[in-house]
Amino acid sequence: MEILFQTQTIKYLAEKRFDDLHQEQTGEIAIPETLPALGKVVDCFGTVLVRDRTVDSSGGSVSVSGGIQAGVLYVPEGEEGLERLELWLPFTVTKKVQAQPNAILHYWGWLRSIDARFVNERKLLIRADLGSELTLLTPTELELQKVESCPRGLMCKTETFPMRLPLCAAEKEVRIADEVLMPESGPGIDRLLKAQCTVELGARRILGERAVFEGELRLRVLGMTEDDELVSWSGTVPFSQYADLDGSMSEDADLVIQPILNHMEIDTDGQPDSLRLLVNVSFTAQMVVWGEVPVTLTQDAYYLNGSFEPTWQTVELSPCLDSLERDLNQSVALPEELGELLDWTVFRDKASASPGEDAARANMGVNILYYDGSHKLQNRFIRQEIRIERKADPSADWRCTLGLASEPSRQGSALLLPLRVRERYCQMSALRNLSGGSLTPEPKGEGPSLIVRAASGDLWEIARENGSTVQAIQTANELEEACLTRERLLLIPTGRGVNTLEEVVR
Repeated sequence: MEILFQTQTIKYLAEKRFDDLHQEQTGEIAIPETLPALGKVVDCFGTVLVRDRTVDSSGGSVSVSGGIQAGVLYVPEGEEGLERLELWLPFTVTKKVQAQPNAILHYWGWLRSIDARFVNERKLLIRADLGSELTLLTPTELELQKVESCPRGLMCKTETFPMRLPLCAAEKEVRIADEVLMPESGPGIDRLLKAQCTVELGARRILGERAVFEGELRLRVLGMTEDDELVSWSGTVPFSQYADLDGSMSEDADLVIQPILNHMEIDTDGQPDSLRLLVNVSFTAQMVVWGEVPVTLTQDAYYLNGSFEPTWQTVELSPCLDSLERDLNQSVALPEELGELLDWTVFRDKASASPGEDAARANMGVNILYYDGSHKLQNRFIRQEIRIERKADPSADWRCTLGLASEPSRQGSALLLPLRVRERYCQMSALRNLSGGSLTPEPKGEGPSLIVRAASGDLWEIARENGSTVQAIQTANELEEACLTRERLLLIPTGRGVNTLEEVVR
């Protein structure tokens, strides 16, 4: 007697993530002789730009390199006005890990904070706290044995589980070169002091072998007019893109995109009090498609006509249990002495939670530039903890990213941050699957063909314990359900009773 199997192959991307990687990048800026000496630093800002991602399978490491495009605004000693300094802070993030040559490396980097410290009147020390997350995606084929036919009397508990797994990855390099017009009703910019850019994604979908996504570049600039007045402006540049996928995907697949900036250049057209911004930005859209894969597993088996020594294989998978996207408004209290709010920079840290906790916390920082009641230029860095309730199983592996749903706005004495929370819950499971075994028939003596007992719970366990079958118990008791929620008396066919009900036919 032999169990016949067929092989089912599950193709997916095995995901290994390295998060909570923090490192400090420092550099010095020497103030050129053409600029006045330092009086007071009023703003420090930066943008993370990625240049290269490397998977070194022979050396056993992965790495990401790039830099922080940093800037400083300062008030000259004994003078009015503002001056701007720039600095490139290179970085490399490396992790020792055994990787296959065909593995794909995704990266997410963010500034947790950045500040400028006084060294002397002609030198500054820039210090940036960089957060990083590396995700290694390895194309994997998992071969599982699937029971095709069983000998007479072998009972198999076989179920098909729809598991949502990462199926393919793709990338799209997006370059945006555009002219952006500021409102004619507002003041123009004679000298650009500061420019910020973030990539915010909107609608996304799968169309056959293509991933289609939309979004916008969010711009915020601070400049000086010809009359030496500070002026700030924010706007957007919409975009729509597609990327080819490795094969056709179902339309209900989940498209996850993590953009990384590669280049950012924003300036005016050089005209006095210009209302025209020249934007040259490139970013990489790192995409992963999560789709549903049916996985058939035989997780238990027993033999009515003798003994059975099964062979099991362990199946480890981490399917997605749920993915959510929601908006969360967060208010940040502004300084009491604030008169006119000129500009702000939002630092979004990663949210984290311990296993089992029903809420997570994320530190968010806001650096604001403002005039006080005496019309003196001031800046303030405000750090605030945000509480994020988890909406699914708190024991699951939780990944959360924070973005801005729209531009922050001042509401009285507070700055309102409209946040977009994107969550993904996965659960690592070690499941067993029948992959073989030996059957030994045993002669049975005369025993009862029907027993009566009180029982509740899973009929499979009741049948196994008593040498019966689920179908035989259901037929004898006129049951439709496979699990009893309360205890009741059952007629349980055994031995000849099972055969009488023609349960053991294959």
